[in-house]
Amino acid sequence: MTIDVLSDYERLFLLDDEALDRRYSIYRHLQDRQPILWSERLQRWIVTRYSETRAALRDPRLSNEQLPSVLKQLPEEIRASLNDDNPLLRQANKIMMSRDDPDHARLRMLVNHAFTPRMIEHQRPLIERLSHDLLGQMEQQEQPDFIRNFAIPLPIMVIAALIGIPYEALGQIKQWSDAGADFLGKSTDTLEVFFRMASAAIEFNAFIRPHLEERRRQPKDDLLSALINAESQGDKLSEDELIANVYLLLAAGNETTTNLMGNGLWALLTHPEQIALLRQQPGLINAAVEEILRFESPSQITGRHTKEAIEIVGQHIGPDQSVMLVLGMANRDPSQFANPDHFDIQRQENKHIAFGLGGHYCLGAPLARLETQITLPIVIERYPNLRLASQKAHWRKNPTFLGFETLSITLQ
Repeated sequence: MTIDVLSDYERLFLLDDEALDRRYSIYRHLQDRQPILWSERLQRWIVTRYSETRAALRDPRLSNEQLPSVLKQLPEEIRASLNDDNPLLRQANKIMMSRDDPDHARLRMLVNHAFTPRMIEHQRPLIERLSHDLLGQMEQQEQPDFIRNFAIPLPIMVIAALIGIPYEALGQIKQWSDAGADFLGKSTDTLEVFFRMASAAIEFNAFIRPHLEERRRQPKDDLLSALINAESQGDKLSEDELIANVYLLLAAGNETTTNLMGNGLWALLTHPEQIALLRQQPGLINAAVEEILRFESPSQITGRHTKEAIEIVGQHIGPDQSVMLVLGMANRDPSQFANPDHFDIQRQENKHIAFGLGGHYCLGAPLARLETQITLPIVIERYPNLRLASQKAHWRKNPTFLGFETLSITLQ
């Protein structure tokens, strides 16, 4: 089925505030009436149901190499000026999330040798200490912004410490991360977004190379040294692969977690019976985080590209077509989840796909889970009278990543 006029769904991608506020009702309309459709304006197929989305995430005929479709949106004169020496293209072509197998499997294996569960678990004391430090600073404000004062700085501090990057660079890390999120998540202002990402790639290259050189001379007990030394059957990451995937870990290591923390606090505070239940039964925190991931998925959309002709829900899709998988709506599909629009931290059947599925399952998922499982209980236990300063949600203007621009709270 085709959309010939500017639809509500397309308005999401034009960052219309009213459409962003009611994204789930828009998704439900598509899911019920048009589970797959072609948007002429967006030049993409849109898939919203759980079963088809889950199958598509595992389908090897759908490529994760999205750079060509992004570049197609640029003016011809810009595309003509790009070559393999462009820092952005070099970085994008070496980042694991934008590669298919066997390249993706090779990169993932090498990074996994360094980014281990043990290394992630060792961040627990740091996460706890930073939580209390940041909350102590927030107490000096009447209505602190949870996003700006807690959910943004904490994940950046954790991933910077894990990788081995000084805290002085935290502001730059946030700017580079935002540029990456906009590059992946927005379809408007393509030129502006592209040039911001290109500038970020140049700046990050200049920033990280001296740190790589230093670690080669003097290895430390950090992820940067581990990535340099990661090896599988004599194979190691090249310099460009190191730079690209350190950038991925930095960006993904804070973007998803910031959104997960903010979305989680919002969900709990707007469902008083659920936050009361969590206070009474703190052992429910792991299930609560999984329900937050399902109910307000930090990554709402992931893109794929057809390598060959395929069929989804009886719809023929030709080769070289963009396909948008709406994870946020798949996680609210009533055919998979009972009462899907109800937030329930005791939900029993919760096979959500908020972090994707298969080979491209989110590399940073264990760290995002750990940080949220630690921080939310600290926040709600420390402030028994915690409440929202406003019931109005100030969502970020990004249809791909769901998170708050601001979230003002009252602690006492």
